[in-house]
Amino acid sequence: MDVCEVVRAAMDMEEDARAFYVQAANNTTNPLARRTFEALAEWEIEHKKLLQAVYEQAETTRSCPALAELEAEQVEMIRQADGIFKTALADIVDALEPDPTLDAAYATAMDKERRAIAFYREQLEATEVETERDLYRFLLDQERGHLNLLATTEEYLNDQDYWNFKEEMWIVTG
Repeated sequence: MDVCEVVRAAMDMEEDARAFYVQAANNTTNPLARRTFEALAEWEIEHKKLLQAVYEQAETTRSCPALAELEAEQVEMIRQADGIFKTALADIVDALEPDPTLDAAYATAMDKERRAIAFYREQLEATEVETERDLYRFLLDQERGHLNLLATTEEYLNDQDYWNFKEEMWIVTG
């Protein structure tokens, strides 16, 4: 598969994920889940913009542009997750009401991220072109961060006591 074919498939995948995250955000009343899905939808838009820029240049030159030329911004998931938690938890007035739709939404979201990870890993392994490898590594890191954010927020929503215990373990273990 040449870079243009890969990028077209990736743009479709990113758009599908964005649409899902928008719908999931609109369907939940849980502030943490909503903010998580909204942030993921925003990041998928950024991925699609990056891929569109790659496609436009690759279509002309038949080669992948260098990532540095595209001004791709690496999202620091730890910092972003912290902001999502703080913003969402400030919106919670009372105890979180259970939302039975979240299990399915999180399962679907994580499946989408795992498929994206597998896709970018496959492309990374299939090419020897360094600019393409850089692009796929970048996207792979971003998708792994998305999956980690989903896993972290889902864990919090499922068991807040355990999540808090785990987060505070550094005090005990140094």
